Amino acid sequence: MTPPSDRTTAGPILTPRIAVAGAGAAGTLVALHLLRAVARRALGIDGQGADDLEIVLIDHAGPMGGSAAFGTDDERHLLNVPASGMSAWPDDPGHFLAWRNDVLGQATDAYDFVPRRDFARYLRAMLDAAAEASPTVRLQIRRNQAVGATRTAEGVRLTLDDGSGLDTDALVVATGLGTPSAEWAPPVLRASTRFIADPWAPGALDALHASGDRPGDVLVVGAGLTMIDIVLTHHDTGAGRSIHAISRSGALPRRHARRPGPAHRVDTSDWGNRLDAMRERVDEIVRDSLAEHGDWRPAIDGLRPSTASLWARLSEDDRATFLAHDAGAWNRARHRTPRSSTDQLAALAADGRFDLTAARVRAVEPLADGGLRVGLDDGSSHEVSWVVNAAGPRTDVATLGNPLLDNLLEQGLATPATAGMGFWTDDGQLVDHRGT
Repeated sequence: MTPPSDRTTAGPILTPRIAVAGAGAAGTLVALHLLRAVARRALGIDGQGADDLEIVLIDHAGPMGGSAAFGTDDERHLLNVPASGMSAWPDDPGHFLAWRNDVLGQATDAYDFVPRRDFARYLRAMLDAAAEASPTVRLQIRRNQAVGATRTAEGVRLTLDDGSGLDTDALVVATGLGTPSAEWAPPVLRASTRFIADPWAPGALDALHASGDRPGDVLVVGAGLTMIDIVLTHHDTGAGRSIHAISRSGALPRRHARRPGPAHRVDTSDWGNRLDAMRERVDEIVRDSLAEHGDWRPAIDGLRPSTASLWARLSEDDRATFLAHDAGAWNRARHRTPRSSTDQLAALAADGRFDLTAARVRAVEPLADGGLRVGLDDGSSHEVSWVVNAAGPRTDVATLGNPLLDNLLEQGLATPATAGMGFWTDDGQLVDHRGT
């Protein structure tokens, strides 16, 4: 990788420059595929001749350094997709699996669920290798945050958090997920030092390891993959400690099959554009999958390539209905968890160290010993030392608190999509407030 260019003020751009705001998995993969495309052209594989290009990856933590999913260094935090399904290259689906075997020396089965940190290492290694293989591409890593963007006659001018500017021909917005939503928490809880609002913030969960005469129980709000990570990592941080989890459904993500099966063949071209009709067709293919494979999972996997087009067909009213009534069940079926993780949760539950119930926080009362009494809407209560927020990331792009996204909205360069879940795009390009 080359050092940062000094061409950060306004002026003519001699070599095309693409800036990528965010260097988590999405941003790193964008840079990786741009590098590969140029290298293939240089070799005459895709077109003729090499391209000069400058790519600027902008992230205060560097490539794969701070993303919630892959920034973890805990080997107990596993990918929720088998190793054979995590390649950087669509035309080589076993690439990550081979890399882990060859480079890390880890004997890995295609259906192993491996630590997420290994995938982060893999993407960083692929980025380094691609940069070396693309001599006509200048790759910069800027350890900053993009806080503003202005359209210019030549492209986009970025403002960084150190006050500097960066002129680019194009900007890729890859800022990642927001911090967890805490709107569910009563004000007294949000104000408490015993409330961990963002479990993925560096060092946020260290307090759970604090020693004491009585470590105290922990309440985790949320029952998704983050909750599972927290329980598997911190269940043993105090003798006699229990971890209680609550969620609206009281249901865990569904778990993977013992061995993978082929995705069920699904043709959605005649499914129409109404949610009620789509529900019926999903029920139908699930029944077909059970009859053919003895398993519902191939039906859900077979739907994956069509989900974007199905969503695009729905009216705004149907989308809102889906989010209110269907999204929870869909996410639990779609984002499954390794069987080893759910087996560990079952063992902890059998020992009385973990429980999951369907409930919401109703009231919170500080206790004299520094803990909290948390009352739930099912009439029960827990006296705990800590409450951890695992309710999932904020989904409304206008509330994420990201200065670049806020700036794009303020200028009208981007418009919120359904329920604020990202921005409206046209073939990947941002649509501004005029529909352009």
